[in-house]
Amino acid sequence: MMNDATARLRYSKGAIILHWAIAILILHNLLTGFFHDALPRSWFQFHISSGVTILVLTVIRIGWRLTHKPPPFLPMATWEKGLAKVVHFLLYCAMLAAPLTGWAMISAHADKPAPAIQTAGAPGQPPAAPGKPRKTMIWGIFELPKLSPIAHIADQPDGAAKIKETHELYEERHEMVGWIFLGLLILHVAGALKHQFVDRRRQLGRMGVGRAPA
Repeated sequence: MMNDATARLRYSKGAIILHWAIAILILHNLLTGFFHDALPRSWFQFHISSGVTILVLTVIRIGWRLTHKPPPFLPMATWEKGLAKVVHFLLYCAMLAAPLTGWAMISAHADKPAPAIQTAGAPGQPPAAPGKPRKTMIWGIFELPKLSPIAHIADQPDGAAKIKETHELYEERHEMVGWIFLGLLILHVAGALKHQFVDRRRQLGRMGVGRAPA
């Protein structure tokens, strides 16, 4: 059994569960995002569902962080503590910005029903029903609503051109956030491995992997 001093150096169970759940989803979304051209288009629904889940879990994690004091840093240089704080803060920003820019990009996707077409060779019959707009389903359970301020751009004069420009803008921002996210993750993982294997501080034990720091 861990003594009280050792236990205080490990994150709480809630923080550990949220950390690894979000980490797995982030890795999935980075891989499917960067290699989306090589994947079937149907897989994109999983990317969107995973992104929305990251957004929800991040909000929960921020609430958890505000109500549960994190453990103190293990012994390290002052500059390392400062860098760790900056990287952690930027990671939280990226965990919010990535799904939000993706949601904005989806909301800016012009998806109008197909016009009704009169059935050929059948005069007097009612026209075929118009096609339904494509729905964005989250894990096949509920529909992701579009962000109204962005979706209503299509209702403005020259809306078709404006909504296309908006879609391209958020697509660029989403990709940019993805690359920033990747860089931050590399820094985060490199720091953890450095403390674990170079400094011999059992850093991974703080997140439930291996023995807790003594």
